[in-house]
Amino acid sequence: MTTYKELFGKYVLNVTSDPTSTDAEGQIWYNSTRGTFKTALGSYGVWAAGGNLNTARSALAGAGTQTAGLAFGGRTSPPTNTSATELYNGTSWTSNPTGLNTARRFLGGLGTQTAGLAFGGTPPATGATELWNGTSWTTSPATMGTARYSLTGAGIQTSGLGFGGYAGAAKSAASESFNGTAWTATPSLNTARRDLGGAGTSNTSALAFGGNSPVSATSAVTESYNGSAWTTVNSMNTGRRSLSGAGTQTSALGFGGYTTASTSATETWNGTSWTTSPVGLATARRYMAGCGTQSAALGSGGDTTTQVATTEEWTQSVTVPVAGSWSSGGNLNTARGYAGAAGTQTATVLFGGFTTAATGATESYNGTSWTSSPNSLNSPRYLIRGTGTQTAALGFGGAAPTVGVTESWNGTSWSPVNSLNTTRHSLGGAGTQTAALGFGGTQEPNTKSSATESWNGTSWTSVNSLNTARSFPGGCGTQTAALAFGGRANDVPAVLTATETWNGTSWTSNPTGLNTARNGMAGFGIQTAAVAACGNLDTGFTTATELWNGTSWTTNPNSAPTSLGNTVGSGTLQSGLVSGGYDTAAVATTIEWNGPSTTLNYKTLTTS
Repeated sequence: MTTYKELFGKYVLNVTSDPTSTDAEGQIWYNSTRGTFKTALGSYGVWAAGGNLNTARSALAGAGTQTAGLAFGGRTSPPTNTSATELYNGTSWTSNPTGLNTARRFLGGLGTQTAGLAFGGTPPATGATELWNGTSWTTSPATMGTARYSLTGAGIQTSGLGFGGYAGAAKSAASESFNGTAWTATPSLNTARRDLGGAGTSNTSALAFGGNSPVSATSAVTESYNGSAWTTVNSMNTGRRSLSGAGTQTSALGFGGYTTASTSATETWNGTSWTTSPVGLATARRYMAGCGTQSAALGSGGDTTTQVATTEEWTQSVTVPVAGSWSSGGNLNTARGYAGAAGTQTATVLFGGFTTAATGATESYNGTSWTSSPNSLNSPRYLIRGTGTQTAALGFGGAAPTVGVTESWNGTSWSPVNSLNTTRHSLGGAGTQTAALGFGGTQEPNTKSSATESWNGTSWTSVNSLNTARSFPGGCGTQTAALAFGGRANDVPAVLTATETWNGTSWTSNPTGLNTARNGMAGFGIQTAAVAACGNLDTGFTTATELWNGTSWTTNPNSAPTSLGNTVGSGTLQSGLVSGGYDTAAVATTIEWNGPSTTLNYKTLTTS
């Protein structure tokens, strides 16, 4: 009898806890604690949010990879052809100064971020072809033999294939090869169709799948091309049209599209058959741009009921991403909002705030519970900002009345030090007890400030101001690498999404802001990895939690368990704390943040 070791080169292990190393892929073990046989599955795929396109659109084309993508053309809302071209760096999109020479929608695309090809499109149906060199588009004198739109493509700029589509009167089976200079007709698809998906690496190796055919408006038919002929192979599990594709002839990905409504369905192709992924797109949609590989793909734009800028990244791995989550911590001894805080999830000091009046009460958190200090702030106040650690903190600014007072905490008591140059409350802060940054806030009677000051352990120095004056901003980071986000402005809309980064000298406005505009939120982390949680909306409070990766904000799937405004945060992207605030009244609530992580894709074996 053949043993498992002889078949797979591994023994069945006996363990007390599940292994965590990726070496466990394909390994079978017996978990004696749980009394179960388990394994770690490979090739698990999942979609995660990427940076949004700058121009929301559908019926666009894409090329390149997940970390070096290209999106071009399409239609905006109201339906208007666009020539817009954007480049993706794995995090965010950058609009190119120049776009396609011929604005169009429902076009085909292929190639790389530095050598792309755009072809076909409408209106009217065209065979126009343009070549991309990484900087600009050049119109090719060569046009397709069959003018059409709603087609797809595969390959690279010098060895590409365009196939399927709609020729204006009928669905097309036409297939054409491009060699970098001219189009040449090749054998046609067996099933004429439009709005199909495609994948492949050259004009001799391609895959066509799904679409709208004369036989079915939501086809599942799949065909493989070898350079000489198209061969019908196993169909998709979910018939659909207006879908997107990525990958190669033998390792492809089909995602999104339309059945009787927009779908999030994702399927992988192994060269023989399609397998439905248990994880679909977060946003079901059709007519998006697709590019990349089966293990690292990109889906951008498209439409739900309107054009969207949404980008999602597909990653296939033995590990499964785990979203950040919240849990309850120990309640404050004194319920309050508008407080200051400094420290980590397991060692935070919280001070000041407002209950029914301004307070100087100080409490310390040990990861489980709060302990009240016998020593309060010398100047009781609320709308105060804090930086530093549990045993070496700085509290500055505030109201009751508005002050520029600064106090230093040594773990036991507070000592007054030199005040801010600009008296204000509701400001943002970053840094440590001896190297801090204070920015924004409100100056009386009610003027939002852009003033920024730097603290050297002894005194404050005025430095370059924020680009957007605001009060109640979120803030985190260091004296030389800080982040400011959200807040409240003088103008309407009052609640902001604006995000700025500080390099030690000046502030730079980020092109993308928070997804949920708010002020009075909890902010914590560093300039390149931060969390924005809860906060005040124009009306009411929010539970929204967003993560910052140094370039853009992503909404975490798990929101805070309770809506809080005028709250305060401390900690890091991986381990944070949100304390106090307001719901309908001042609260003592404390919630603990556990940041995003990964785990192996475990599977319990139930049959032998």
